[in-house]
Amino acid sequence: MDLPRRTRHPRSISTSGERPELADRVLLGSTVALTDLRVWFGARPGRSIAVVLFVGLAIREAFSFWTGHPYDLEVWIRTGHAAAGGASPYAQAWPAVPGVSFGYTNQPLYSAAYLPFWPDIFGGSYLVWEHIGGGNRFVLYFLLKQGPIAGDLAVAGLLYRYVLRETGDVRAALSAMSFWAFFPYDIAITAIWGQLDSVTTVLILAVLLAEEARAGWRSMVWGVGTFVKWITVVFLPLEFFRNRGLQRLWPLVGLGVTGALTLVAFDVPHWPISILLPSTTSSSAGGGGGMNYAQLANLWFLAEPLNANSGVTWVLSRLWIPAVVAAGWYAARWFRTPDSGRTLRALLFVLTTLLLFRWGLYEQYMLYPFALLAADVYTLHPKRREFLYFLIVLATGFFLVNNVLGIWFATPAYPNAFVLVQNFDSSATWGTIRYDLLDVFAVLMTATLVQLLVVLVRDDPAPRPWIFWPWRLRPRAPDLATPPSPAASGES
Repeated sequence: MDLPRRTRHPRSISTSGERPELADRVLLGSTVALTDLRVWFGARPGRSIAVVLFVGLAIREAFSFWTGHPYDLEVWIRTGHAAAGGASPYAQAWPAVPGVSFGYTNQPLYSAAYLPFWPDIFGGSYLVWEHIGGGNRFVLYFLLKQGPIAGDLAVAGLLYRYVLRETGDVRAALSAMSFWAFFPYDIAITAIWGQLDSVTTVLILAVLLAEEARAGWRSMVWGVGTFVKWITVVFLPLEFFRNRGLQRLWPLVGLGVTGALTLVAFDVPHWPISILLPSTTSSSAGGGGGMNYAQLANLWFLAEPLNANSGVTWVLSRLWIPAVVAAGWYAARWFRTPDSGRTLRALLFVLTTLLLFRWGLYEQYMLYPFALLAADVYTLHPKRREFLYFLIVLATGFFLVNNVLGIWFATPAYPNAFVLVQNFDSSATWGTIRYDLLDVFAVLMTATLVQLLVVLVRDDPAPRPWIFWPWRLRPRAPDLATPPSPAASGES
């Protein structure tokens, strides 16, 4: 007889004998005791959930209206201004919006290279601001952040649902939700920077929760996700190889959903669609730099030959395509057995392959593996938390160095911060140190992503980062809670 879902997994937290410590501390120097959320927020899970989500929301809203990236948020402002006026944001480079713009005001900026979902959202936010904002630009910044912030809270809620379903442990589920609600890296990316990837993360976790759903439903979700942000298209090869027979046509239907939504979004405001393909090329191919091996292309001995051979750069910028197809084919084999966590493992494998091979891994893309690894640590593999911590530290280090300790993000309220960062970056000494540190982080991140692929292939339950390899030679301390076997102790 098939066991109930919550007791099916023998390696889940509720039966492993070891609770994860993922929520026992908020990283980067903050130490918050979350080991017993019932003491903090009351005995009833419903009350605890509401308090965690409310506090997480309050933290994010405290940053939402006065922070933002001086380029990205400026692009979203101008995109929203164009869309609200009925003009295609893809048609031209748009000038600064008087009374609203704060960064890059002396040069026109093109719309972000997204499908029209986000331009429509930005346009709607701008229209709302015109009616209720009273001309205060900070109200507009606040409105532009609300979609990503709502996605953040939804991710926290879905982590709760997934962990509760897999383990039956309410306390572990609350801890997983609290980890995301109070996760500094996520708060910085979404509420401070204003990036949009939390919404796509919601769709990925939705598929994870509905892992036993029909192939058609999953492909439809991936199609909607691709319309929201292109990154979810990488899961369609996995769907193709996972399915059998005519069900392999469902990923094509998913792409059809993306195309249909795009056509409608262009047709309703009468935007010309001819400009869409060239405008989205940079988004899909990548622009170099970032925290994987593409960052090293900025080194002088690599930059010159790459600039002289544009064909090499073209190949490198599209290397992720055959890579994720191969990853989907390989990960689909895990669905031939009823192993617990196979969907989570496959999604993480395909996603890690993309992050490794994409020509430019940017800070916001790390939200995806962090959410999936958190789900994994709180269910099947609590001893992977050390590896997750290390990955978070690497990403956070790159984030802080790349954004000059976050000074960039104060520019909406303090425009002089923009000049300060530019002066720092142009300094012969400090600018050189910053770029050298970025190269070091890129090398470490690339190696760690390679290791994560190896961990997933081997299904290693307790990996240690390769950078710690000298310490791996030391024997582990014996587990005093487990008595030695008679054979090991010499007893008969």
